[in-house]
Amino acid sequence: MNKRKAALAALENHARRYKVKIPDRLKAFYAGDFERYHLQYVKAAEASGYAPDQVFQVALTPPTWLEKDDDAINGPDGEWEDAKHHVPIFVTDQQLYAVVNLQNPECPVGWYMEESWQDGPSPGASSLDAFLASLSKTSPGDEDNTMTPADPDQDYAWETDYSDDGPRAFDAVRDDD
Repeated sequence: MNKRKAALAALENHARRYKVKIPDRLKAFYAGDFERYHLQYVKAAEASGYAPDQVFQVALTPPTWLEKDDDAINGPDGEWEDAKHHVPIFVTDQQLYAVVNLQNPECPVGWYMEESWQDGPSPGASSLDAFLASLSKTSPGDEDNTMTPADPDQDYAWETDYSDDGPRAFDAVRDDD
C-alpha cells in the first residue's frame, strides 16, 4: 500500500471509529505532495518538557492512533478521551507527536506526548499551513540539540491496512458521543 492510500484509509477509519469529521484541509494535505515534508526540521519551543531552542527532525507517520502503542489512548483504560479530536501526522524521537486538531477547519497543530496526556497537546502552530511553513530542510540548530526520529521510515506502519475495522491489541475505541 502506498503512503497516500494508507493515510487516506487511516483518516477514514478514524472518522468512522470516533464519529468525527475530517477537515478538508487535512484531506487535501494527504491528497497532495505531503511526502516532501518527511524528515524536515522544526523548532518546538512549546513542546512540553523541552528546552525552548530544541530542534526536532519530524518523520511522517500515518494519521491514526492505531499501532502507536500509546497506552493513554489505546490501552485497556485509554484515559485521553479527547484523542478522537486529534490525529498524529509527524513523530519525533521519544514518541513526541505533532498532532492535528480535527475540531477546527484550519487544523491547528500541537505537540502530544503520552506522559502529559492529561494536559492534551502543547501549543504548536495555529494551522496546518503555519506548521508546514515552519519546517526547514536543514536543521536550524546545532546537531547536539537536534532530536531525530528513532524509526524514520516506519515501514510497518505505512504497510498496515487501516481500512480494516477488525480488533487490534489495546484498541479502546470510545462510543460515548
